[in-house]
Amino acid sequence: MTIAPYTYDSLVSCSDPSFDEFYSIYEGSLPLRERKSKAQISAVISRPDYKTLLLKRNDVVIGFSMLFIATEESFCLLEYMAIHPVYRNSGLGRELFLHTFQNVVVSDHGASYGLLEVDSDREQSEDQEMRRRRQRFYRRLGCFRIDRLSYLLPLPGEGPPPQMNIMVYPPDRFLTISKHQLKQWLKVIYNKVYDCCPDDPRITKMMKYIGDPVKLL
Repeated sequence: MTIAPYTYDSLVSCSDPSFDEFYSIYEGSLPLRERKSKAQISAVISRPDYKTLLLKRNDVVIGFSMLFIATEESFCLLEYMAIHPVYRNSGLGRELFLHTFQNVVVSDHGASYGLLEVDSDREQSEDQEMRRRRQRFYRRLGCFRIDRLSYLLPLPGEGPPPQMNIMVYPPDRFLTISKHQLKQWLKVIYNKVYDCCPDDPRITKMMKYIGDPVKLL
């Protein structure tokens, strides 16, 4: 698919010549506490349950989205998405997001819930305004925040993990999610995305104050 001078390609191997361009954007766009190692990223690129989409201009990578797709659970996790700093604030983030979900996910896997790990804008931080902008960006695209869920990012690292929300991009604006369904999603994410036990006690902690059905705001 082509949008103006921009094209989309799939990244399926760390030996691909585009991998270094992709990883440079990844490394430069995400806080260290929220990044996986280069070895971890290299390992998931070729997994059948992952889809990494490259946005290019003149065959140079200027953005990417990385999805974990849990087909057996009818959801996918937008694990990472970023645009090269030179091309930000030009509408490409919106185009990349919509193409990822409305073209790639739907065409390959049918209607699925999209989940996003997003830094909470309620935590006092130096980049709090940026967090608010990011939350507004996803809301304008049709995403909703899961009420009362303080997401615990299970990545190891120095210091406490950042406060995060889970946002949901529902298929056809279908907004009903059961508590059991959400818990199962978290188990799959912890296990398949972060190599944690699916019965990790942090999941029980996160679910403690969640209503049934789950409220989306």
